[in-house]
Amino acid sequence: MIRIAILDHNTYLLDNIASTLQQPSFATTTTLDTENLSAWLAKHGVDMLVLPLPNENERPATASISKSETELLNGNGQSLWQLNSSQLELVSPYGRLIPLSHNECCILRAFANANGNLVSRKTLIEALGQDFWHYDERRLEALISRLRRKLASYAPERFPIRGVKGQGYLFGVTIQTVET
Repeated sequence: MIRIAILDHNTYLLDNIASTLQQPSFATTTTLDTENLSAWLAKHGVDMLVLPLPNENERPATASISKSETELLNGNGQSLWQLNSSQLELVSPYGRLIPLSHNECCILRAFANANGNLVSRKTLIEALGQDFWHYDERRLEALISRLRRKLASYAPERFPIRGVKGQGYLFGVTIQTVET
C-alpha cells in the first residue's frame, strides 16, 4: 500500500486527486494543513508527500514554528538542515519538507560532505556522476539556480546557497545527512 499525503488549499483539485487515487493500492489523505502536517507525518508516515508550489501572485504558506530556537541550531549556533538522500528530501530548520530531484540531492550531499566549507565546481560536477572536463558548466549553474529558487519558495527564512566567483559555492549552514 502506498500512503500519499496531499497538502493544498484548492478543494476542487483535492477532490479530483483523491477520487482518482481511490484504489486498493493507495491510501490518500487530503485533510492536512500547514498547522497539523508535522504531527500527522510523525504519527502516520507517508510514502509520498505532495506540497503546493506557490504561484507568482501568492506568498508561500508558512507553518507555525513548533521547535524552539535552540532546537533549530546545531552546536556551532548555525541553523541545522537535514538531508534524507533515500527519500530525496531536505528538511529546513523549521521542519518544512522540501522534495528534491536526484541531481539536487547529489549537489546537497556534496555540500553536506563539505561541512560548511567551499565546494568547488569540479566537486559538484563529479558529485553528479559527470566528467568535469566534458561537462558544460552552464548546466551546473542552471541546476544551482533551480535549487536556489526551490529553497527560497519552501524555506525563505534562511537562504543558504552562495556563489564564490571563479571558485565554487557555499551552503552557508550545516547539513546533517539522515537515512530512514
